[in-house]
Amino acid sequence: MRQAFSAVAVLILLVLATPLQAQSYYIGVNGGYSDFRDTRFAYGDGGDTRVIGSYEGGETVSVSIGRASEGSGTFNGRTELELGFQRDRVSGMVFDDTTNEEPAVDDDPVVDEETGDFEEEGSRDRVSDVSGQSEAAFGFANAIGDFSLTSSTALVGGFGFGLAEVNFDQHSARGRGVVMDENDITYGYQLIGGLVWQPFSVLDLEVSYRYRSWEDISLEATNGVKSNLSMRSHNLIGSLRLRF
Repeated sequence: MRQAFSAVAVLILLVLATPLQAQSYYIGVNGGYSDFRDTRFAYGDGGDTRVIGSYEGGETVSVSIGRASEGSGTFNGRTELELGFQRDRVSGMVFDDTTNEEPAVDDDPVVDEETGDFEEEGSRDRVSDVSGQSEAAFGFANAIGDFSLTSSTALVGGFGFGLAEVNFDQHSARGRGVVMDENDITYGYQLIGGLVWQPFSVLDLEVSYRYRSWEDISLEATNGVKSNLSMRSHNLIGSLRLRF
């Protein structure tokens, strides 16, 4: 974690220590759709149950402040600080305590007559009557390039590295109660690709896709079982930037 904080600090210094010959500075607002991928954490006695949570789609908003370099006729670079929030609601959970190990040689395995596969011990219980949401309040240092297509449009590509407070808020399922209600501060990254249109010299309008991943999240379920997991999301973002 200390290395993650150091890396973010270096990126922030690079953003703030911009040269005076920069073409423009800007303030931006960003918002759109956020779709978290399935998450997995341990539960049950001794952590022998895997809880797989699925999501229905949520929202993300952020603000950014940065500078755009002079660049050239075909390329302009941007560096920025972005502060924001993303949230997605849980739509279902699978409680999986099956064993994926093949039977020992001396055992008399039970074979599924239809598939011919070994029947697994345990069960998978899918619950759709669930509640709760996952959230991330984040800060990114982003490095972005605008690759000109015409005098007013450009392709966008970039990446960011940052920190977030990730919160699994009141994840509960019918018949199980609250299984996770925990948060952690961790690091992550995002990959950025999109298209920008500049109708006026002081205004940028952008549509982008952002893949975000929060890494090494440490959580403790309500029964005391600990897990380390990642949380990834697809994000479709609309942005408005004012230059000054």
